[in-house]
Amino acid sequence: MTQARFVDNYTIEVIALDGEKFTWKTYFPTPVQHQNYYAERLAYYYEKYSKDNIGYETGMGRGYWVWIRMNYDEGLGIYGGKGDREYQRIFQQEQRVRIGARIRELRKEKNMEARKLAQLANIDAANLSRIEQGRYSVGLDVLSKIALALGAKLKMESIDSDLRGLLPSH
Repeated sequence: MTQARFVDNYTIEVIALDGEKFTWKTYFPTPVQHQNYYAERLAYYYEKYSKDNIGYETGMGRGYWVWIRMNYDEGLGIYGGKGDREYQRIFQQEQRVRIGARIRELRKEKNMEARKLAQLANIDAANLSRIEQGRYSVGLDVLSKIALALGAKLKMESIDSDLRGLLPSH
């Protein structure tokens, strides 16, 4: 169950189902008698986003969707909402873009149409497009199919070193 609580009159802490902690700020101090209500509503919207698959249905990120619900539906002006795993999301996005660009580069070097590569790799052409744009995470199974179709090799040592980048430095 998602938990939300006011840390002070301006700060709401949310712990999502996956354990990630998010911090929201209010523009104005929230009276103590209203804090429990707003914390419950914030937790509700976090869970609703996941349960109803809202990101998939609307294309909206969780933070933006929750912000809309709280600001407009509940009337509580909030901002922030960055999670404590934000560095991981940024890293993962950078890696998706890097991998997609490399696939596109290899495909173009071979003068191969995207549709042909998708066919050779036995993957959906739309998914290949999303992979090349860095919008879709690709697993090693699909990445291996693409590499085989391109006549390229996966370098596991670079993947391992990239994974080490997920760990915070001390």
